[in-house]
Amino acid sequence: MAKLKALEFFSGIGGMHAALKVAAPDAEVACAYDINEVANDVYQANFGRRPRQGNLAAVSPASMDKHAADLWLLAPPCQPFTRQGLKKDIDDGRASCFMQLLQNMKTLKHPPVFLLLENVVGFEKSAVHAALMETLKEQSFSVQEFILTPTQLGIPYSRPR
Repeated sequence: MAKLKALEFFSGIGGMHAALKVAAPDAEVACAYDINEVANDVYQANFGRRPRQGNLAAVSPASMDKHAADLWLLAPPCQPFTRQGLKKDIDDGRASCFMQLLQNMKTLKHPPVFLLLENVVGFEKSAVHAALMETLKEQSFSVQEFILTPTQLGIPYSRPR
């Protein structure tokens, strides 16, 4: 099998990148994207290269296609879905970039084969989740969803995701 190539969206400080390196040491993150300058500073310190900084809505399908990534790593903003937040869901502006990525996926010449997405409890009941499921169905993805907490993996931190 060829080396797994990933795009990392909403990369933050690189938690998904770090997990990928443990799960698939030969995998390559071809490009990472995040809007937060401080998170990008930490990502660069962690991985030796800086994510592309800016609004994901400005990332064109052509620029995604050029990487021909097999895997998308996604950790979109959780505030639209948190139990203690305003629960604005799809009407929260922070969800718009994720919705744009779903639209872009439908137009790619080289769409991903795998998606790995992390978010909070509540996301699974959202309109954004419903749009994700519809997009994945249209693209003939098989879907497996889990709600996990780090304590299930031996990490002393109870935060279901």
